[in-house]
Parts: sequence; structure tokens; C-alpha cells
Amino acid sequence: MYKRILLLSILLILTACGRKNMSDISQLFKKDEIYHTSLINTQKGQLIASFETKALLTATYLNPVFKKNGHKNFSIDVSDGEYFFVGVFITNSKTNRFDEKGYSLTLNGKKPIEVIKLDKDDPLKYEMPMVDNWSTYYKVKFPTMHTKKLKLVFESDRFGKDVLIFRKR
Repeated sequence: MYKRILLLSILLILTACGRKNMSDISQLFKKDEIYHTSLINTQKGQLIASFETKALLTATYLNPVFKKNGHKNFSIDVSDGEYFFVGVFITNSKTNRFDEKGYSLTLNGKKPIEVIKLDKDDPLKYEMPMVDNWSTYYKVKFPTMHTKKLKLVFESDRFGKDVLIFRKR
């Protein structure tokens, strides 16, 4: 009974909408390919001490997201390395840098060859999942790896390490 009423209500609302509004409604159900692929290639790591998170890292492997270059509105060239979108939050830090004060980030044992701190309004931040206001975001480039398994290691001299595993496709 309730299902029929709900279905009838939805049909009445959709019928009442004009043709212009129908295209607006269809946008709600349209798949955002960049966001979807980014979400699949995103992982979170954290460094914990005394039952408290000391540092939090969110990493999105960008190569599978942008390898096709078929995105109309947004594209990044990822052909010359392994690229990651990295968000870092470090407790009691104003800069949230993963490459100072005993923190490091490596990919299969290699240090980044380029780290670009992203502006507050960088377009890449709007395309990526799990973006928050208190982390600092970077686009990080590592040398090209010729393996299927990528180990992104977020490490601290004081709080240990967390290993995030990504697969190349």
C-alpha cells in the first residue's frame, strides 16, 4: 500500500515537472566518472600512539583516474610517473607537511620527485573524494614503477608507519 502511494507520488512529481526540470533531475542520476574512479583508488592511513590519532593521510592514486584522458572537463597528464593526490593532517601542526619533523612518504622505497602543495581552491580538490577543511593537500609525483603492486608508506620517527597498497591496472 505504502509503496504504491510512494510510487504514485514520485510519478506525479516527475509528471508535473516541465521538460527543463526533467533534465535537471536526470543530472542527479548521472555518474561522475572522475569521482567514482577516484573513490575506488583512495585509501586512508593513520599513525596512532596512546590510542590517539597523531597523523592522518588520505591518498588517491591518480594514474588509473586520468590515464584515459577522456574526461571532458578535467584532465591531468600522468604518463611520466606515479601520481597521488595526498591529504595530510598532523595533530598540533600548523603546516601539515608529510616531509618534515620526522615524517616521510615513500612509494616502493622511493622518495617523491615532485611535491606540489595545492591551493585552497585548486580544481583537483573539487574532483577528489574525502576532502576536508583541516587537511593540507598535495599532488605528489613518484618515479614510474614497473611493478603491479605499489606500497605507499607514511612513516614517522615517533609514531611508526602505515602502509597503503595500490594496484596498477
